[in-house]
Amino acid sequence: MDTLKEMGEVGKKYKINSFNFFARLFCTFTEEVITQFGEPGKKVIINAVKKFGERRGKEIAEIVKSLGKELTLKNYFIYSTFDAGETTKYKVNIVDGNVELVIKECVFCEGCMDWDKLEYGKIYCDYIDEAILKGYNPNLKIEVPSMLTYGDKRCIQRYIVKE
Repeated sequence: MDTLKEMGEVGKKYKINSFNFFARLFCTFTEEVITQFGEPGKKVIINAVKKFGERRGKEIAEIVKSLGKELTLKNYFIYSTFDAGETTKYKVNIVDGNVELVIKECVFCEGCMDWDKLEYGKIYCDYIDEAILKGYNPNLKIEVPSMLTYGDKRCIQRYIVKE
């Protein structure tokens, strides 16, 4: 078959990372809901993001507990169901005893930008990380003082370990 041969020759040149694809879908769906329903629609999207995040966090917690481990920040990172290595370029810092991820590139943000829909991607970024932590262990806290979807040069996710 010529098609299979040509597909092999092209390889992954035109393939899109699944998180980029998800960003495009999320932003398109969010834009349509907000266009159709205004502020009440936006609240529905926010609520859905929070539910999705909490469910993801609970899923991670179930894995950790099934292994007889505690719901610590360390185990959250070890057993997370999301492979950030495939979707972000980041470095880890310890600042005042807290764990800080500095994300320089994000496939989700790129997907939002690809279709010029950053304003809708912000909604996801505003709520997802806190919701995941709440589902995993509500005693863990996060601050996100900087986000790529807001036009910042990097996302900073500060996991508060020391109060």
